[in-house]
Amino acid sequence: MEEPVNYPIDRDSNPTVAHEETDADARGITKFGIALALVVVLSQLALWWLFNSFARQESRLSPPVPALVRAQAPTEPPEPRLQANPQADMRMMRETEEAILNHYEWVDLNHGVVRIPVERAIDLVAQRGLPIFKATPLRAPGTKSAKAPAAVPETRK
Repeated sequence: MEEPVNYPIDRDSNPTVAHEETDADARGITKFGIALALVVVLSQLALWWLFNSFARQESRLSPPVPALVRAQAPTEPPEPRLQANPQADMRMMRETEEAILNHYEWVDLNHGVVRIPVERAIDLVAQRGLPIFKATPLRAPGTKSAKAPAAVPETRK
């Protein structure tokens, strides 16, 4: 078996430590990179100048907005709007629904209509049963009839 060759660590006297000089031109690649960076910067500056000139031209050609229109302009975009914080909106909606479903509240004080919690409504239906409504007569198609009477609930006996 052949003994491995131990070259000195010094770079100048070690023939295996070097870079390939024939495959890639380091100066050409560096020049191309610098030229590319300059082209990108110059094109960005040209576009900035172009858009500023367009903005100046548009402001010069556009009539000024009257003060009345500015005062009456809406501050928010029209519906439907995007949600800024959907999680907070969902939490607020659920809290509102929970309050409606689980608390007593007057719906119409003049007519005596009250909202009751769902659990209480289930207990009342279990105790009293569901109301039975009288059927309203069907009218023949194409015939005009007066307003049908509203269904009146009956209580079960």
